[in-house]
Amino acid sequence: MAELDPTGPATKAQMQKFKEKMKNTTAKKDKVEFAGHLATRDKLERDYQEDHIYVTFNSSPQTRRTILARRPNKKEFIEILKLGVEAAKFEGLGDPQSLEKLSNTYSRLNELAATLSVDKNLDTKFWDEKVSFAALWNFINELVSESQQNIGGVTESELQSFRGE
Repeated sequence: MAELDPTGPATKAQMQKFKEKMKNTTAKKDKVEFAGHLATRDKLERDYQEDHIYVTFNSSPQTRRTILARRPNKKEFIEILKLGVEAAKFEGLGDPQSLEKLSNTYSRLNELAATLSVDKNLDTKFWDEKVSFAALWNFINELVSESQQNIGGVTESELQSFRGE
């Protein structure tokens, strides 16, 4: 039996054919995989856009209102947390620099409230000029609280039944 020369013409042709086959197979798999990822991404984005929550908050000491809002994304949630930390840091200091920083911190709340409100009539100007600061702050706080509920998908009643309560 004669040995095949690995650099001979038959082996080079076979290698070329094999490489082409691999290239075509990989390209098809990549396209299918890409389509699957794209479909998954579209579904996740749609789920996020449709993830609305009812936020009930005090618009005055005697009045509770409910607004349909969208659950904040990670970036918005972190922004809300940062604003809360900044506000706590500068409240009560009273010096001009702290008051300026506190003012800057609070001035961003209306933009967040407008972005998270599903009703587009509740825009930045509305949150800035048509409601009290307390109502705006209550809305943001209740939105954070409401958005954190049922993150794991287990309701309070399910949790109580599990505990045997």
